[in-house]
Amino acid sequence: MRHAKSKLTREEILKKKSEAEKARLARIKSDPIKLAEYKEKQKLQYLRKKEKGQRKNVVDMTPREQRITRKKWKNYSLNYRQRKQLLKQTTDNFISQNTPLPIEDEIKPIVNEAITHVINEDRRAKEAKRRSERQRKSRNMEIKKMKAIVSKLKTKLNTQRQKYKRVKKQLKKVIKSVEKTPKTRIEDMSEDMTKKKELVKKVLFGEVIKTQLEENYTTLKTHEEKKNLNKLYLEI
Repeated sequence: MRHAKSKLTREEILKKKSEAEKARLARIKSDPIKLAEYKEKQKLQYLRKKEKGQRKNVVDMTPREQRITRKKWKNYSLNYRQRKQLLKQTTDNFISQNTPLPIEDEIKPIVNEAITHVINEDRRAKEAKRRSERQRKSRNMEIKKMKAIVSKLKTKLNTQRQKYKRVKKQLKKVIKSVEKTPKTRIEDMSEDMTKKKELVKKVLFGEVIKTQLEENYTTLKTHEEKKNLNKLYLEI
């Protein structure tokens, strides 16, 4: 009979996963090519999250989010320093317990080589940090320039829209004034009390012209003259 598998607790499952992940990262770090691919993948993943808004710059966060983020950074730094110190202590203890005391002439080259290695590592780390800072500042400058260009274009577009609305409104007024018939103009004048005198003058002038034309029509003798006068009325 098969023995029933013992069920693992949640803490044991998480611990197992953590150990497997640590082992996977250790294998990646031992291979320079895989390590470079892993860093590039992490960088692309970070940029995608930043584009989607899942990662924010500190300046874009609310005060509460800034406090939480800085607290996380502080804890990460503290844990990193503690791990580094513990590793150094463990390494020093192991070396002191398992290494015989060397002769002074033999220890000097070893110490000098170790110091040189540490200095070189520190120099490379600082250079990488400076290079990363320069790239980050360059990207931020490009983003600011693009935002400024977009803002200017939006302002210009809004200005053009307002200008178009004003021109369209003025054009409608011009078209409306041009298309007014004599009847429409008289109605507009009748609504405006300041143009009452002008309206009376125009009406009287129209009545005089009408009377004069009627009198001229009665004096005409031939049909051809009356026809020409009717044609003139229509043109007016």
